[in-house]
Amino acid sequence: MTQVCSLPSSTADVNNDMYNNKCLPKGIHVVGADKKSASKVGGMSINEEPEAPWGYLFIQHFAAEKFDKILEEGNWEGDFIPKCFIHRTIGYKRKANGKGVVKEEKPSVSGLVFLQGETEDLKNFLRKNFPRYHLVNNCMTGEPASIKNSVMKPFMKVMESEPERVTFLRDPFVKFAREHVKLRVLTGIMAGQEGYVVRILRDRQLVMDLGGYAVAISNVHNEDFEIAE
Repeated sequence: MTQVCSLPSSTADVNNDMYNNKCLPKGIHVVGADKKSASKVGGMSINEEPEAPWGYLFIQHFAAEKFDKILEEGNWEGDFIPKCFIHRTIGYKRKANGKGVVKEEKPSVSGLVFLQGETEDLKNFLRKNFPRYHLVNNCMTGEPASIKNSVMKPFMKVMESEPERVTFLRDPFVKFAREHVKLRVLTGIMAGQEGYVVRILRDRQLVMDLGGYAVAISNVHNEDFEIAE
C-alpha cells in the first residue's frame, strides 16, 4: 500500500459519451448509462441492515503495531470495546550477522488505526482509556470521520490481499467531483463502491471517499460500472 502522498492525477482518457456535460472515461465499461442501479449490486441488497461504521486515528508507529493486541488484552472502563483493523504486511530483512533473513511484520501505513463503532462510542472509549488519542476529522465536514462498514469491508479485503493496489492521496475526495462522473462498481471485490475513475501515474484508478480523503484503487479496468450520480 502506498502511504499518504501527493501523486499527479488528471482526467482519464475520455470517449464521446456524455453525462451532465462530463465525458465518461475511455476504456471503462459503463452499463446502462441512462439508468439507475437495481436494488442489488454484486448480489448484496442495498437495503440490508448496516453494521456499525468505522473511525480512525493516527498514533505513533510503535504503538500502532501493537494497538489491536492492547485492545484484546486490556481491562478497559465500560462495556464497549471497538473492533480494530491494522493492515500488516510481511517482509524479510537480513539478520544482523549477515547470515540468513528474519521475517518482519509491520503496519502498511505507519500509525493508521481503524476502529469500528459509532462516533460517540469511539470518542467515549478513547476519552476514558486513551485520552491522548483522538479520531481523525473528515476534512470536508470538520467532524470525526465516519466510514460506512459497507465501504470498509471491501477496502479491508483489498488491503489484506493486494495492498499494492491502494494509494492514499493528500487531496480531498471532493476535488475529483469537478470534472468526473461518479460511477458505481458492479463487479469484482469492489462491487457496490462508488467513486471517480481518474488517471494516476498512467493508470486509470477508482478514487473513493474514505472519511473525506481520497483513496485510489488500481486494477479496475476489467470491472463493469454504472453511473451513480
